[in-house]
Amino acid sequence: MNWLTKAINFGEKIKKVLKKRPSRQEQANSKWISCCGTGPQLKSTIFNKEQLNTCPNCNKHYPFTPRERFDHFFGKNNYEIVKTPELAENPLNFPGYKEKLERGRKITGHHCAVMVAQGVKDGIKVTSFAIDSRFNGGSINASAGEAIVYCFQKAIDDLTPVVAWSEGGGQAMQESNIALHFMVKTVLAANTFKDSTKLPFINIYTNKCYGGITASFAAPSIADICFAEPSMVGFAGQHIVKNQTREDLPEGFQSSKVLVEKGMCDGVFNRKEINEKIIGILKILLKKNSEVNSESLNETSETNIQTREAS
Repeated sequence: MNWLTKAINFGEKIKKVLKKRPSRQEQANSKWISCCGTGPQLKSTIFNKEQLNTCPNCNKHYPFTPRERFDHFFGKNNYEIVKTPELAENPLNFPGYKEKLERGRKITGHHCAVMVAQGVKDGIKVTSFAIDSRFNGGSINASAGEAIVYCFQKAIDDLTPVVAWSEGGGQAMQESNIALHFMVKTVLAANTFKDSTKLPFINIYTNKCYGGITASFAAPSIADICFAEPSMVGFAGQHIVKNQTREDLPEGFQSSKVLVEKGMCDGVFNRKEINEKIIGILKILLKKNSEVNSESLNETSETNIQTREAS
């Protein structure tokens, strides 16, 4: 048997192995999911109203769509989706990008990766935006960046705090500098909101949050309060960092838990309890909770300053 015959036989073996693996479509249609490393688990035990897309065994948090976020935070249909500007589609005529945008719209029913909503939570009117990773990986193109800017402007006009649910891989490189300049524009929008209203901006890291998102409006130094669900947060991914540094990464590298330990995040909470934490801090900052006295307010302020100094 010569080397060519061996290569052909090896290729046939690979094909047989690949055929045994389910396709993405088959995985999506399956009633089972691999989680916890303990074998298949019924999706119905994770994706339900009680578990909120979190595993009851290992506490893994699976993605939430923006509408699921708003339903969970404000209450089902107890909010209004804010229409945001639609900017030029595929301005650089990048090959294949138009088809990607069309797939994203078909999957999400929205024109970009960012959705903005406004509603009332425990007597406090809140303007909020959430990123949908199903739309081109949650990348921030011109329309998505403008939606974030529009959210802050809406909050300025209506004098409401802002709550952001941040995830995604960064800026849409198919739009090059057009997308990159929204890193600056969204930061300016956030700072303008804070300076002009003196109202809080709370950012929550969810799912996986990387690239130009964590380097702009979702940076720990931009939000007044930074919370997280159990998630991964960084600029470049673990594999890229490891390949560039050629060093073993420390345990928990880029996890939201480590962010808290390093002073880059104010707390990590389960999806079932994070709403209570958000509204609790809003009541303190807006002085809407009569049970919170001035002494505890001062303690909270001092703690926040110490956290920011640590970062």
